[in-house]
Amino acid sequence: MFTFKQFVVKQDKCGMKVCIDSCIFGASTMVLPNQKVLDIGTGTGLLSLLLAQKAKLHIDAIEIDKEAFLQASQNINESPFTENIKTHHSTLAAFEETDYDLIICNPPFYSGQLSSPDPQRNRAMHQESLKLEDLALEINQKLNKNGLAHILLPPTEMAHFKTLMKPLGFSTSREIHIKHNPVKSPFREMVVFSREKSIAQVSEFIIRETDNVTYTEEFQTLMKDYYIIF
Repeated sequence: MFTFKQFVVKQDKCGMKVCIDSCIFGASTMVLPNQKVLDIGTGTGLLSLLLAQKAKLHIDAIEIDKEAFLQASQNINESPFTENIKTHHSTLAAFEETDYDLIICNPPFYSGQLSSPDPQRNRAMHQESLKLEDLALEINQKLNKNGLAHILLPPTEMAHFKTLMKPLGFSTSREIHIKHNPVKSPFREMVVFSREKSIAQVSEFIIRETDNVTYTEEFQTLMKDYYIIF
């Protein structure tokens, strides 16, 4: 169980647990009141809850795994934001709602690599339930013409995903490269995709100082509304 300032995330029935990059991802995503949002592969419901704390939104959170869907529903129902988030037990392809202002997704990224003996973790981490190629096509169908897609992936997989989004008419408007500390290479990238042609604003986000223990001021400022330690 992970306790935030305004909500609690239970995670014992989910393959993908609360992780620091997902927290940064949700906290960094900019939203406007009354936006229609699609959270693809919600898992514990973490990203939906992080966004719902920012503004009154209309969020559809979909999850293919039954146990994760039930736990996400519980986490959301026990939060102050239950009226703003609706959970759906569905595959992305079967989910027919469209015209979203914002889509957010931390997709599974392993492909063709050794799988965990835990089938839940496999679904969460491996592209057996949602291939990046399919995700790109679904984003193109479900996002409205002015909408934005916020995606979190490791650098190699993000480079591949960019090549999938470009033929669909998307370009990157913002890129944030997440690093454990100043001397480490980025281990995750947060990218905002838009149909509007633009030059991406590229920046770094560093979690800890060089001692690998002390959180950076940047991290503390971002997470102060969420983490109880700040």
